[in-house]
Amino acid sequence: MIKTTIFILFILIALWLTGCWGYKAKQNKANANAQPEYKWGVAVNTPIGYPIRFYAGRVGGMSIIGELYSITEEPDWGCAMGYESRSMEELPQNVDMVWLSYKEDCFYRLKTAIDYEKIAKLFREGFNQRVPNGEVRHKTYDTIVVGIAPGGVVVLWVGYGYLPLTEIGRYQADKIELREPEGLDNHQKLIFSKKDREEVLNSNTIIPEDFREANKNKPIPFGLWDSYRNHQYQWYPTFEIPNGKMGDVHYQYWNGEGSFFFFTDFIALEEHKNVFAPQELYHNIRKLPLYKEISFTYKAEDGIKYGVGLQFDWEDTLEAYKKVFGEHPDEVKAHLDIRMNRINSYLTVRLVGDNGKEAFIEPKLIDIGEANQKYAPPFDN
Repeated sequence: MIKTTIFILFILIALWLTGCWGYKAKQNKANANAQPEYKWGVAVNTPIGYPIRFYAGRVGGMSIIGELYSITEEPDWGCAMGYESRSMEELPQNVDMVWLSYKEDCFYRLKTAIDYEKIAKLFREGFNQRVPNGEVRHKTYDTIVVGIAPGGVVVLWVGYGYLPLTEIGRYQADKIELREPEGLDNHQKLIFSKKDREEVLNSNTIIPEDFREANKNKPIPFGLWDSYRNHQYQWYPTFEIPNGKMGDVHYQYWNGEGSFFFFTDFIALEEHKNVFAPQELYHNIRKLPLYKEISFTYKAEDGIKYGVGLQFDWEDTLEAYKKVFGEHPDEVKAHLDIRMNRINSYLTVRLVGDNGKEAFIEPKLIDIGEANQKYAPPFDN
């Protein structure tokens, strides 16, 4: 018990000391070597059905305040919504965190340096975003997103609300033994309580009942979240709008990243005047993750603006890409063609490779409806 208590105290002291270092650095702004500060916060997410509880944690000099984290509906992996608080701080250069994985019934610790330069570049450059009144404004990122998946997988993103979201890196935590020390109050004991673990794993407000039933007696899909990152192919999207005009596009990949294209980012393909592609991707085809969901607006032939929302199934989408790209994926390029019908009631999604292969992908959700005619892109001026 003495050794266990000493070990736990060591973790807490280490977290406290590194937090103090962040505080001292903040006080030393007059120093020429001081790093710039931004107003930012931390958001933590887990995949649906895999709750965790923090024992202690920090991102840079900012403590993770919450304890129990669980998401019950999409979007989950990579979601930057719901940051705990924001304050003016130097951007993080390292993380240190200890948590309980309820499903695995074990503790993990991640203590590592992170890619400060990439984070700083994103915060420094910011991004442009269309606001509800249709204007485009320059924004600064405000969230470091911590994603924790089974197996000790940790992914960090820089984000702003739902979008955009850019991955910083993937990290591997270590399993540790952490036993209950003496002197804890009832709340502090929860993380060591078997009763609490049973209640969490059987709570419909923490793990949706349909998820629990669908995955009953199934093993934890270790490696799935790495698969989202690792399956990348050389492709770009196209949108076929019969005698229409392309609007803005918002998208999220399965690896958690996401962003948007403005309607001014699109070009009409010379050989197909009704087909639009993001100019940058069309001229610079490169490896990209797979779409998890996408939404876009367009102006139809009848002059009415429509909004479309699509969600994709991972297995179906991956199967289509494997079929088209085959055994030598690095030698193939493809485009994902999203084609609206003329009466704006349905669409098809087809992956077309330059090797002559193609595959249709049936989205698990298709939502088509009229958009806000005043503020939805595209605009004529």
